[in-house]
Amino acid sequence: MNIYSSRNSLLRARNLRSAIRSRSKRVLSSKTSTAGTNTSSANKTASTASSYGTQASKQIAMYEKMEKSANDIQTGTAEMISIGKMSYTDDETGKKAQENDSENLIANVKSFVTDYNLVYSALDDIGGSANLAFQRSLDNITAANTTALKEIGITVSKTGELTIDKETLANADLEKVKALFAKEGSFADKISAKMEAVESAASNSLTVLNKLYGATSTYSKYGTSNSNYNTGYYNNYSNSSSWYI
Repeated sequence: MNIYSSRNSLLRARNLRSAIRSRSKRVLSSKTSTAGTNTSSANKTASTASSYGTQASKQIAMYEKMEKSANDIQTGTAEMISIGKMSYTDDETGKKAQENDSENLIANVKSFVTDYNLVYSALDDIGGSANLAFQRSLDNITAANTTALKEIGITVSKTGELTIDKETLANADLEKVKALFAKEGSFADKISAKMEAVESAASNSLTVLNKLYGATSTYSKYGTSNSNYNTGYYNNYSNSSSWYI
């Protein structure tokens, strides 16, 4: 995977989605204002469509955070693996380089945990079979490394997120930290590989949601012109209404 090419593509996609969403909001505001002069039935339709738009907007924000954090995990893991491959001289320069790399490794581990938790909770909040399958995959990888993670100060909460004991991590055996986060085939490397799929799925969902969200800004006497809102894209999931792809 070309990390830097992926980052540039991700940034361009975000900027494009942001522009589309801003334009859609302006049109939606204008159309909703016009609908206010029509009959009560039209007002009710506009209110319902606006509610759909709000739900979609919230889910778009969650998918964007998920997409970014999944990408950040891949980038951070690549940096940690690079650190794990480093060798150092025995002089003062080598010792200083090793010290700096060790500090960067610990900082990357902390960022990894933060991004992992954001993705994990977003998968749960959004729901849907694909997202929950991703979550189960993360659970399986983490479960296989629970004991080793605990030894360096990282535990798994009852809800599945990771928690860091900063003091334990700071004093942990550096080789154990590297074994989990700075080696090919390590815990972090396996999670990173899964995050590549999560990022791709989030990006695809964002493309669909942005098309749907833009369509909600067009009204007629029959309500929104986007018939997809009435054909299953808006669902009742886990006893609470939410958008999911």
